[in-house]
Amino acid sequence: MSKKGILICGHGTRKERGAKAFQEFAEKFAATTSDYEVEYGFLELSEPDFETGVKRLVEKGVTEIVAVPVFLFTGVHIQRDIPYALNSFQEKYNVKIQLANYIGTCNEMVEYGAELINNTLKDKEWRAEDTAFLALGIGASKPEANGDLAKMTRLIQEKQNYPFAVNAYTSSMTYPALPPVLDWLKVLPFKNIVMLPFVFFPGVYMDRAYETMEVFAKENPDKNIAIAPLLGDTDGLFDVLKTRLQEVLDGKVDLIESTDLTGVEPHHHHHGHDHGHCHGHSHNHGHHHHH
Repeated sequence: MSKKGILICGHGTRKERGAKAFQEFAEKFAATTSDYEVEYGFLELSEPDFETGVKRLVEKGVTEIVAVPVFLFTGVHIQRDIPYALNSFQEKYNVKIQLANYIGTCNEMVEYGAELINNTLKDKEWRAEDTAFLALGIGASKPEANGDLAKMTRLIQEKQNYPFAVNAYTSSMTYPALPPVLDWLKVLPFKNIVMLPFVFFPGVYMDRAYETMEVFAKENPDKNIAIAPLLGDTDGLFDVLKTRLQEVLDGKVDLIESTDLTGVEPHHHHHGHDHGHCHGHSHNHGHHHHH
């Protein structure tokens, strides 16, 4: 019986504890499945890299790997860097590798976002009509990725019946930043503000956001603030990733096969967040676009 493996793919971070959090996440994910050997790797900035993850799986006797990216939206990484890197290891290590889809705006994420909010507010007597929804994103240089976040925010807003929702971004290249958004919320009539970070793991972005929120809370005692956990803090993301895994097993998705890899130079870049182009698939209509 040939063994199958899962490679959990992360972006990588300059912060040691971000990488540590990802490792713990991968280990917890591994504990939820006995059918697969599970390893993890990072695209850049952190160790182990993808190649090390693939090597570790091959050393455990794995002959087929499904790579599952913990990436919220599409972009140059999903469209080029990750398929290119993984494709090059197939021959090198004589192993079959398939790449699952990024998470994207999907029913599972909308449900998960709503659940994080509801758990955060369960002891509070907040009325929806008095509540503004602040969805925090990292931000991308590609408008489509920011548009995907706006769509997810709207779908969660409707599920929760919040009269007002706004996105703020932590990346300096995406507007609006958190401070101006808080200036607007200060003068709007909603006395409750619930923030959902569309961020997987702790790091420098979230540290700054928490600080900013703390100062705002002190300066505006008339506003009630609640902040939901990060997406990687609870097990809810596992279900979403397993849905993506299942699409590969069902033969519906393989981003290595569907990406044109001819003439692509592997690139090593150190960040201008270039998160590209949306493949408009919306999983709630039950149709899949093949590229």
